[in-house]
Amino acid sequence: MRRFSSEVEGGKFLVSIDVIQDAFGATAKTSSTYQLHTNPSGIKVLAFNCLSDYKIRFRNGEDLVSSDKHKVVDFISTKLNPKLSINKAAVELFELHFKELSELSNQLINEPLVVTGCGLGGYLSILYTLLHQHYADVEESKGSKTTKRPICITFGSPLLGNQHLQGAISERPQWKSSFLNVVAKTDFLASFFSSNSQYKPFGTFLFCTESGGHTAFEDQDAILAVLDAMVSPNAGNDQTHDYSKELVSIRKKILYRGPSDFSESHLSPLRAGILFQFQEIGMLHNISNDFIDKIEKKQVKMIKMKNVYEPARKLNDTKINLTLMEWYMKTRRSKGGYYDAYKNADITDKFESKDVIIKLQRFQEQYWKETVKNSDLMSRMRWLYNGTNYRRIMEPLDIADYYKSGRKNYIANRPEHFELLQKLSEDEKKVRTKAASLTVDSCFWAHVEEALISLTDLKNGDLSSTTTDTDQFDFEVYLLGAINEKSLSPDVFLEGSSLMKWWSEYDAYKGSSGNAELARYMKNERYKSYQ
Repeated sequence: MRRFSSEVEGGKFLVSIDVIQDAFGATAKTSSTYQLHTNPSGIKVLAFNCLSDYKIRFRNGEDLVSSDKHKVVDFISTKLNPKLSINKAAVELFELHFKELSELSNQLINEPLVVTGCGLGGYLSILYTLLHQHYADVEESKGSKTTKRPICITFGSPLLGNQHLQGAISERPQWKSSFLNVVAKTDFLASFFSSNSQYKPFGTFLFCTESGGHTAFEDQDAILAVLDAMVSPNAGNDQTHDYSKELVSIRKKILYRGPSDFSESHLSPLRAGILFQFQEIGMLHNISNDFIDKIEKKQVKMIKMKNVYEPARKLNDTKINLTLMEWYMKTRRSKGGYYDAYKNADITDKFESKDVIIKLQRFQEQYWKETVKNSDLMSRMRWLYNGTNYRRIMEPLDIADYYKSGRKNYIANRPEHFELLQKLSEDEKKVRTKAASLTVDSCFWAHVEEALISLTDLKNGDLSSTTTDTDQFDFEVYLLGAINEKSLSPDVFLEGSSLMKWWSEYDAYKGSSGNAELARYMKNERYKSYQ
């Protein structure tokens, strides 16, 4: 039985990837209102700052204003939440830059993007992200399949608006899952608005301490309780907080959290998990037993609701998990791509929380094994599209584990639900004018591994092996076909990938007797411009 709640694991996963550190680094380098950066993985990072006069207005008590008086935020409203209230200083700063930010969003709509801001700069980053999400909705309603959803990471940003803003965002799961607010225990500005105000939180809050304690909350009552507990000790400290020390400490603490004080002999695993969350950030003494009871009852109710078969809710959970995996993929480019980074995780990346990735993997596997048998669901485009994405993202991880264990011929032993998902896919024969964002054949890495194995046998002259030159020829034809069809993701050609390892060894072994067209393509390094 799992001992602690998923928020602890979620926090552990979030800080194990580089995106948060890259985002904070971008805020530190931004001196103007906003600036576009590129992180080491090639991802665009849009960082926001806040002008000093708006900081003064905020601290002098500028409060909520209604959206019906500021048409610039009309796009956030919904039928259920037609009027919402947002901090006045934030809205007016957004209005000041709205035209240029709209143009910038249109330029970046098809690119992976991290939006970030520290303190009051987080206000602009949140409003920009909402605008970018709105434009993505518009483009997708027109049939676009190239739009990319941004992720917004703020550092110590105060709460932005009221319950109707929270409700309007929560109505759109893709919007809600975009937001992460990192909050240090000693950051007074982040707790400027608490449960005594009309302000309400949304998205995920990652609370952290200088000693490395950290945990993620999504429950609004729990978030407000922590913000309330932060107010008194930090009164009078209204400076923008430097998160450098917390980010270093929490990365180190991924490796070891230490023992828990809670014994399972008298506490349920659920209650122990809730208590551990507050203990992890040194807030347990500020939280009453009555409040713990309230949170526990709420989570029990949510668990019961999740156990009821609700296809749309469960599908959304898988989409959020796949979003996390896509960001993991992007951050592994410097390690030969996510396939090889995952396969070699034990020796190449001491900070990688592979156990968390495995939990995401198992959740997805369990869901799709059951769902693929439901012909009614799989006939719907949403399920088929997400099932295809699951197969292309997650099956390579199964393949990595399979070959790492020393086995051969994955395709002959391929799990049935992957085969069924592939048969159902309608996108396999699509004509492409640019490279696929996800490699179309989810068994691609199995073909690469088999090519490596057969090449090793040929080089060693293994008489017991059934390998022949035909195996390498077949792989050459397969690879060249995939390149010409543009069905490969450009990541497969990253330096250090298993494919590039095969090519290096094969070129040395075969020389001029290999496939001439493939040899010209690889030796002329045309793969560097493959896109």
